[in-house]
Amino acid sequence: MLAQEQTGKGILTQVREIHALKSLGGQCGITDYYWFKLYADEYLNGGGARDFLGWRLQGQFNLALNPRHVVLPAWDKCVFMQMATSAGLPVAPVLACFHPAGRIAESLGVHLKTVKDAAAFLRDPSLYPLFCKPAYSQQGYGSAYLAGYDAATDRLDLLDGRSITVDDFLKRLEETVDRRYHKPQCGFLFQQSLTLAPEIRALTQWSAICGVRIICLNGPDGVKPVRAIWKIAVPPNHVDNFSLGKYGNLLANVDLESGEITRVIGGLWPKTQVYSHHPITGLPLAGFRIPGWDKVLHACRMGGVVFPLMRIHHWDFAITDKGPMILELNDLGGTEIAQVHGHGLLTEEIREFIKRHANPGMHPWIRTL
Repeated sequence: MLAQEQTGKGILTQVREIHALKSLGGQCGITDYYWFKLYADEYLNGGGARDFLGWRLQGQFNLALNPRHVVLPAWDKCVFMQMATSAGLPVAPVLACFHPAGRIAESLGVHLKTVKDAAAFLRDPSLYPLFCKPAYSQQGYGSAYLAGYDAATDRLDLLDGRSITVDDFLKRLEETVDRRYHKPQCGFLFQQSLTLAPEIRALTQWSAICGVRIICLNGPDGVKPVRAIWKIAVPPNHVDNFSLGKYGNLLANVDLESGEITRVIGGLWPKTQVYSHHPITGLPLAGFRIPGWDKVLHACRMGGVVFPLMRIHHWDFAITDKGPMILELNDLGGTEIAQVHGHGLLTEEIREFIKRHANPGMHPWIRTL
């Protein structure tokens, strides 16, 4: 009924359109029809509904291009940091790493071999602020922005104003905070706090890093960026994850050539809102350009040859006062954030790329493209 209010399309028309999605190759269904506003012709770009990838294929899309034997750097941040640093990629510097191994690479900073070592490290007030994250985790589980240390109470101050005792924080070094995503045995990284580019800080008036997600096809002919999304963190969040809108963060579509943001949304249907101004600061969003955009694209091209067997890269960049820095490489990037602005991921170009580089024997759905 809400879609009918917005477009004038009756329920029977919507049912027919949902049924027609089955023949388009992307396996979109009812949820995708409303999530991506496929009922609203004026909202869509490119090839319209035919270009969209449904939630049923989200995992399969990435698995077809990134077989499991090539993706360790995207899952283990210690591995990624060593490879990226040695290749000269612009990565966020690591101050220390908690890891039970007898020896680790210098690129991982000070080696904290025991929890006692980590406790002593965290009780040094001169190190703050710090950003901390598990080496093996997804969706921000286990990560924290530590604003400072209070020796009188032995507590760590968090970005959102709360605090946690050092002993309680140390538990996440050995105990999982989420069995699906966090594997503490892979270690824990302590990174130098990054400072936002002044242009972004002026817009958001919030210190949390707002990452840019760049999706690139990585073929024998080189790297081809196909989508860019800017994840805008809003208070009190210390991470910029969108997570189907549950955190209240914003998503901006980014023009690949210029780095200029276009449509900015918050929430997921039916609570999607399109913003012309920042909801907290009230400043205009239209026309804002991501600083250092040429450097972002250059780093994506450099990364293609470092991780050549991964055919699709989902890069996360922090845009800092020292230029763009790579936060991580994902192999299973969420496809919903790349499609909520009216651009589908199954364009003709991407369909042909999948047919060339994926194995239809292992992924029969490819034959329907």
